[in-house]
This record gives sequence, C-alpha cells and structure tokens, in this order.
Amino acid sequence: MGRVCRSGFVVRTVWLVILLILLQGCTSKSGPAYLEIKGLNQDEQEIIQLINKRMQYLHEGNAEEYMKLFAPNSPITGMPTYQLEAVKLHTPIHIQEQKKGYQVLILADDMLTNDDFFTSQYVFIKGKDPDSKWLIYDID
Repeated sequence: MGRVCRSGFVVRTVWLVILLILLQGCTSKSGPAYLEIKGLNQDEQEIIQLINKRMQYLHEGNAEEYMKLFAPNSPITGMPTYQLEAVKLHTPIHIQEQKKGYQVLILADDMLTNDDFFTSQYVFIKGKDPDSKWLIYDID
C-alpha cells in the first residue's frame, strides 16, 4: 500500500510540474513578429532587416545597438520607451536615386505591444560608395 501512495504522489507532482510549465508559457511575453525577407533583392532585404533589428532592440531594451541602426546625421537621438509587436508595410520598397546616394520612404503601421498602433514614415538612406550600407535616417 505504501508503494501505491508514493506513486500517486509522484503522478500528482509530475502533473503539477507540467501545469506550472504550461502556465509559464501562457504568461511569458512573445517577441516581435518579424517581417519576411524571402523573395526580396539584396537592398530590400537590408532595409527589412533594419526594421526587424529595430523591433528586436526595442524589445530587448538595447539602446546602444538601436542607435547603430541610424545614420550619424539622423534627427533621432535616443530610443523610445514603447515596444513594437509588428510593423505592417503599406508601401512597397521603392529605391530613389539622389545626387549623393539612395533613399527609400516607406509608410507603415507600427503595432505596439498594447494592441495600439500608429502610422510611421520610415526614411532609409545609403551612400553611393561601394562599402555604403543602408541606415535609418528618420522615422516620423
């Protein structure tokens, strides 16, 4: 009879542990919903990766890496306090050639983690030098 009681205790303990694991999974925050880069050319992929990294660094609270996404002459001087759940693009990526570089303007909805959203205009820039890379210039 002692064996039956002990195995019943073990079974209840195992079920309790499983229940606690399931409850922890239900209460933990999920990360951002990143944009897909499949089927995009290299420039488009780099721009989408900037948006994805922005969401990631906001989620992590990593201000140092966040600021590396921006051009040195950007009017952005710090990281906002909100976190993004997702970014939904309204316009395709259209690269415009300028005198000294390239520019992309994208209209998007920034979906916040509290189910609110706001529409933003992302401005990306890239120089014409072969080693230039895309950076965020501004987000309005």
